[in-house]
Amino acid sequence: MITRRNFLTMSARALALFPFMTASRALAAPPAALALAGPPAPLSLPLVRLAQREPSAALPPMEMKQWRNPDIMRAWMVSGEVQVSAAPANAAAILYNKGLPVRLLDTNNGGSLSIVTSNPDIKQFTDIKGKRLLLFFRGDTPDIIVRYLASKTGINPDADLTASYVDSPFEALQMLLSKRTDTALLPEPAATAAILKGKGAGVEFRRIVLQDVWEAVTGNTSLMPLGGIMCQASLAADSPETVAALQTGIGEAVDWINAHPADAARQCADFFGLKPMVLQKSLEAFPIRRTPAATAREDLEFYYSALMGMSPKLVGGKLPDSGFYLA
Repeated sequence: MITRRNFLTMSARALALFPFMTASRALAAPPAALALAGPPAPLSLPLVRLAQREPSAALPPMEMKQWRNPDIMRAWMVSGEVQVSAAPANAAAILYNKGLPVRLLDTNNGGSLSIVTSNPDIKQFTDIKGKRLLLFFRGDTPDIIVRYLASKTGINPDADLTASYVDSPFEALQMLLSKRTDTALLPEPAATAAILKGKGAGVEFRRIVLQDVWEAVTGNTSLMPLGGIMCQASLAADSPETVAALQTGIGEAVDWINAHPADAARQCADFFGLKPMVLQKSLEAFPIRRTPAATAREDLEFYYSALMGMSPKLVGGKLPDSGFYLA
């Protein structure tokens, strides 16, 4: 099992090896294969689509792995088991600021978060005050964003919320559907799944989209850059042609997914363990919006600064410098 203690140990080992990795770059050959990874969320869809492509001169064979806990993703990136991963944007910044060799390729809104509730007293975000709320990934992006938005809307997240936690959004979904909770934070496509399954069971679930709350609280109408795709710095340094082909391929994948949500759902639903119809409805409601990292820097720094207002450690103690953003 990957624990935070394991992760810190692996991080220290990786830092010790980094000078030797850097010195050997001149001898590196183009990769024979690439390991990609991501969570079961639309954030990962461009990589899932990309991994299904036939190998080419520009892109070697690719394998797509799934992580269900951010600590697993961190361990894979630190150890080099994975070269490219979808991840929370602040997790990528933390790795970079710790001196670990990663670069950000882009951001996208595939981690869209919503509060889904059957409680008739909860009609807007501020109505969560004094209510029970089920969250997932304690201490990571989903938890952090809810606490940030709560604090900005006059809610003390420690005193005014009764929060409980599960290890994954799928556990939160199951608890919501089994009526063990009436209000939960869910990402896409789990939020759409809850609404559709609830309708079939005669339960009306309502959705409060956190992007809308973010815009109201901050006055910033740009995409809340919850997640993105990062790669190993050694891959970018040693195989720039491969990384350029990855960036092009990811952009093409996003365009195709948005243009063909039904086909994308059929091809990618297995990765989520959901019926294609659910994923299709999610993609139709929340098309993927992607921005290359260098272009997204201003929005990312706004987002990172908001997180640092809660605790600098949420982005690794400082804003990442320009080396973090892959052009």
